[in-house]
Amino acid sequence: MKSVMKSLALLLAVSPAVALARSQPEPDAPAPDASGSAATEQPGADPVPPPPSVTPAEPNSSDRIVPERQSDPGLATAPFGDPAHHKLELDLEIFGTGAYTSSDGPAFSEFRLDRGELGAVIGLGPYLGSELRLESIRSAQNGGELGIAGDSIVVRVKRAQVFGDYDIAGAPESLSVHGALGITPDPWITALETDYPLRPLSATASERVLGWPTSDLAGLGRVTYGPVRLSVSFGNGEGLDYPERNNGKTTTGVVEALPLDTPDARLRIAAVARDGSVGPARVRDRRFGGGATLWTPLVGAGLEAVQAYGIAHRGDLEALALSGWAEVRPAKPLALVGRFSTIGYANGGGRASSFGGAVALEPWRDRTFDHRAREQCRTQRADQHRCIGMETIGYARLWLALDRTTTSGAAMPIPGADAGAATTLLLIVSTTAPFTVD
Repeated sequence: MKSVMKSLALLLAVSPAVALARSQPEPDAPAPDASGSAATEQPGADPVPPPPSVTPAEPNSSDRIVPERQSDPGLATAPFGDPAHHKLELDLEIFGTGAYTSSDGPAFSEFRLDRGELGAVIGLGPYLGSELRLESIRSAQNGGELGIAGDSIVVRVKRAQVFGDYDIAGAPESLSVHGALGITPDPWITALETDYPLRPLSATASERVLGWPTSDLAGLGRVTYGPVRLSVSFGNGEGLDYPERNNGKTTTGVVEALPLDTPDARLRIAAVARDGSVGPARVRDRRFGGGATLWTPLVGAGLEAVQAYGIAHRGDLEALALSGWAEVRPAKPLALVGRFSTIGYANGGGRASSFGGAVALEPWRDRTFDHRAREQCRTQRADQHRCIGMETIGYARLWLALDRTTTSGAAMPIPGADAGAATTLLLIVSTTAPFTVD
């Protein structure tokens, strides 16, 4: 009798729990595809986020566009990815050049390493990550002769930052925030290079003719709301040159938008405002400008315009920098590209211009782009910036290029002499090779 009573008491105690469990809805099963089997996760797609009541949505760091990442011709690149998804992410970028230059003076030929970079991103949990990126540079300034051990190629830190990403649930559009401290990427160079495939041929006009630093010792904040994002950087303004000298600070604000983003076309626009100073004398360093890029499966093109007040430690200089580029991809693996940049100085200060073109062959590509996976990502995340990351992994290109530079007025190398001009024939090998470890 005692055993019967114990069994009855146990049954009464368990019954409410069983009833409560049965009253909860069962989790949805994977939707069958056309063949009737369960749908499988597409390569490169973000995992389906869990319900907010179970765990907060995992962040996706594709709103932090990692600067200096070479763009996939015809498709935008994205940042390394989400530190919550990968424990380690490596990115190698190399541009090697053989050049023959004919100018007003004697002609000369050279072999040079225009760019060698190695970056690593380490995930520190679901919301935090760290990045270290190294670059190779000449130890002497352009045109200089004094360097380390005869102007050796040296390696320096380009970026060293700790960053965090967080998605805010419950907003009508996907809302996310990003913050970083350390040697952080400049938001304007980041915006320009997101869809810029001609970096092996030439830096953007802001970097090439205005000397805009690609990174700075600063704090960086970014808010992304659907197809629009705002980035603000507050730092020394000196870039990687003498960051401790500047007693004033520099603030840079960039607004980006994707008014058009489909598999057949993507339009990206951006605007920048920069207010700051350089050097111990706090020489003014102000910039206002905008840019736009358009991508289609056949053609890509971009424009950039920046008005500068103060250039290269000279606060009296004012100039307008303009540039444009285009790339046509008639058939794999061929691409035809052209570009120009010009800077005109105010008050009769002269003009410096460069323009050129190239034929590019792409013998190798490793791409994981999948329209279905991207649309699935966009369905789950309204933030259009966040689903670009699955579009490319890496590629190599061989370029045969011609570059022409001209100067006039006070912008000439030697004021008062004949107009300076030079024509350079270049053979360039470029490669981008990311690698991830889960």
